[in-house]
Amino acid sequence: MLERAIPGRGLHGRVIHELGLRIVSGSLPPGCSLPNEGELGAELGVSRTVVREAVKALLAKGLVEVRPRTGTRVRPRRSWHLLDPDVMAWQFETVEGTAQDLRELCDVRAAIEPSAARLAAERRTDDERAQIDAHCRRMEAAVAEPMALAVAEADFHAAVVDAAHNALLSYVNAVTRVALDATDAPSDPTPAAMALRRDVAGAIRRADPVESERAMRSLLDLWWEHVSQRTARRKTGVT
Repeated sequence: MLERAIPGRGLHGRVIHELGLRIVSGSLPPGCSLPNEGELGAELGVSRTVVREAVKALLAKGLVEVRPRTGTRVRPRRSWHLLDPDVMAWQFETVEGTAQDLRELCDVRAAIEPSAARLAAERRTDDERAQIDAHCRRMEAAVAEPMALAVAEADFHAAVVDAAHNALLSYVNAVTRVALDATDAPSDPTPAAMALRRDVAGAIRRADPVESERAMRSLLDLWWEHVSQRTARRKTGVT
């Protein structure tokens, strides 16, 4: 399980979240100096020690740098640790740039999940095959319940990636799930999407790496089309 700086998790987590969100949203743009510890502490209602520890956490995430005589400055986006669960999620909690962030997230999924599906078809155990099939059935049962469908879909994709038996792929997939949880990008309940999910599960069951990779790639293409259409409708005020 990846740990995040949840605002409700003590003063430390709240301050990390607040400052991180300000940086990622652009309220504190690259190159600007953060207020000193006393000013930030007074504004946020916390001690200097809490602020200092929060800044250390932001430093570890690549969001800020500390230099003698110039203080703490915000770093450019290219220096951020974009696969950090907090940084990834904060990007989707902001209004600006969400469409581009979703596009980048889709690119990452397209680079990872089809290959993971191929490997899963080659490496999955019988128990893992059964889990993938079970998650597929859960999605079919939850097609009319958006929240239940989203949970089942997340479990399905995680099970496929984990069946590839590659710890790095599983880690990156877990980070993308954090990002997806921070968005309102819906699961696709359409018959076409459900058919492709069954295709992925079936190909992995049959140990067919070529078909499992193809089906997963098609599923992700359809997901991006679904998300893009919804984003376009929201921009025009249509829900």
